[in-house]
Amino acid sequence: MIRTTVYTVIKQPLILITIGIIMLVLAILNLFVPVMAMIIGIVNMTGGSLIDSVLAVIQMLIEPRNIPIILISSVVLTILLSVVIGLLLPGYLLTVNDGLSKNVKAKRLFIFGIRKYFLRFFLISLRSTIFTEILGVIILVSSVPAIVITRVALFSKPDLTLAAVFIDVLTVCVIFLGLSFYTIYTYNWYISALTASRKPFKAGKAAADRCFWKMTIGLLAFDIVFAAGLFVVYMIENQVFRYIAGWVFTTCFFTTLAVYLVKSFRDSSRIPIEIQ
Repeated sequence: MIRTTVYTVIKQPLILITIGIIMLVLAILNLFVPVMAMIIGIVNMTGGSLIDSVLAVIQMLIEPRNIPIILISSVVLTILLSVVIGLLLPGYLLTVNDGLSKNVKAKRLFIFGIRKYFLRFFLISLRSTIFTEILGVIILVSSVPAIVITRVALFSKPDLTLAAVFIDVLTVCVIFLGLSFYTIYTYNWYISALTASRKPFKAGKAAADRCFWKMTIGLLAFDIVFAAGLFVVYMIENQVFRYIAGWVFTTCFFTTLAVYLVKSFRDSSRIPIEIQ
């Protein structure tokens, strides 16, 4: 996969440059809105316990006075994110696809993507973002039974340890499979929107079904690499080096992921991506 990514980037350097710029912008935004610091703060407030941290997040979400703010923020972020995706993603995916093809290098793919696919990607993003937010809430709520019984087994009733382990494993497996289906179908939904199909979700699902377990294993490997990479980055004590290392790592990671996803779609889809 790394070799394929290198060859693809050599043909279309914008694949790497675009991700690099996006990661740089996100890194700058993180200086003003430090997400990781906020997460660590929540963990510290709850005594460093993962169980208590999850319960604290759930409590914040269901707090009546927080609900209007959360809903308004979700709507605004959903619209803004959908606009950004509509502007950038079509051209980017077309560029990755062109990098993987053996044809002569195409130009002005970002402009072509905006002209032809902005509205389609904007509407897909509205739906997928809303689904993602709903799925996130469902995952948090569905994890409560496992969290509660695990907490009871750890602190008051050790005889429930076996039951807690069983429920924890079952919960993790269900969440993992649910996320696998959702992410793989969503990824292919976006890419299939670049084809001539009038029903991109159906076309994307068909392509995903042909390589579902292969992609599941592949994306699991990406998740492991991503988690390990972030762990190593945040172990760096020097803040400047940490930001530089994080920027380099995330740029290379998401570039490789994009190439992997488009290549998987090309290998499994019976409908080609349109570049004209």
